[in-house]
Amino acid sequence: MEVLSNHPCADNHPICQQWIIKGSRSVEYSVIETPNLFDSTNVNVAVCGSPASSMFYDKRLIFIDNEVLTLHGPRIRQFFDAFEGEYLIVSIHITERLKDYSMVENILQHMVNFGVSRKDEPIIAIGGGCLMDVVGMAASLYRRGVPYIRIPTTLLGIVDAAVGIKTGSNFGTHKNRVGSYYAPVCALLDTSFLETLPPRHIKNGMAEILKMAIIADQTLFTVIEKNVEHLMADHLAQSPLSLGVVRSAVHGMLKELEPNLWESDLQRLVDFGHTLSPVFEMKAVDTLLHGEAVAVDMCISTLVAANRKLLDPRQALRIIELTQKIGLPITHPTCTSTNIAQALAEIVKHRDGLQRMPVPIEIGRATFLHDVTAPECIHACEQLRNIAQQYRPV
Repeated sequence: MEVLSNHPCADNHPICQQWIIKGSRSVEYSVIETPNLFDSTNVNVAVCGSPASSMFYDKRLIFIDNEVLTLHGPRIRQFFDAFEGEYLIVSIHITERLKDYSMVENILQHMVNFGVSRKDEPIIAIGGGCLMDVVGMAASLYRRGVPYIRIPTTLLGIVDAAVGIKTGSNFGTHKNRVGSYYAPVCALLDTSFLETLPPRHIKNGMAEILKMAIIADQTLFTVIEKNVEHLMADHLAQSPLSLGVVRSAVHGMLKELEPNLWESDLQRLVDFGHTLSPVFEMKAVDTLLHGEAVAVDMCISTLVAANRKLLDPRQALRIIELTQKIGLPITHPTCTSTNIAQALAEIVKHRDGLQRMPVPIEIGRATFLHDVTAPECIHACEQLRNIAQQYRPV
């Protein structure tokens, strides 16, 4: 602490004192890839966040997506029954439309009812990104912060939502307008959940994997490009190739996030595909998934770069074609001049006065633009509509 005794004061108060308080933030959490997470021999869930004096938990409040509970409830209950600790499973129905602050309040009320303690009883979120976002936000607010564990059950959750420290909820028509930076004690990744995930949600998660490949990992892009049919047929759940792709995406995401967890630098490569997509997604909240909106945004950004001669048109076409082969949209009815103008205006506010729009300059590398116009994006959308009309799936 620094004390300044002669700080300028108001009239008639010649002597003031100022205290300057300096603090620092540190965080450490684990992202653990572990197969068969709810097998009786796997103790990761039981020991994660438990006090050093206790090998296993005493008490756990578990929030689980209702569809996940339907599919995996018996083995999850059997797992927790094997330990002597008290537990309560709360089934949550959540969608992007329902991911608002009232859902956070609902989570908080369950925490009050259960009597969650402040340090030694991490709550557990088992589900997709929406569930992990609101449970994480509630954990950051309850008693000004209680520990929590993320267990993603979707591909998008595994490669994106579970591994960072952001939490949030939608507010009105704005995506993730309120939230916090609050790390879990651990994120436990088990790709076996992907075996029961609908194909559309596999594609949804593939958008975030493709994002990392385009901006930072040429090798990953090539692997996906050469093996896209196998990966999609496998649900990225079982084969060594699938596991390698998921690992590469998670590693790339963490490599980008770690130096900038609190986003003190708003120029972030991982924002590729997230400039226009928040508006697209909320305008079609019931029909357009997050990864689908990101895919459309990535294709627009790719053509903006190509049209500015920042990106070889042949590489731009490879990006767009791979997006299509995965089964993701490259355009959408929400790509209107009004929505794009709104998105560009909102992103400047969100990124503190500059667009900071990531665009690829070659596969595996990107740069940032600050002067992209709505007409440029509309032109890219028109190009994408023409490409989409000519596309014939193999």
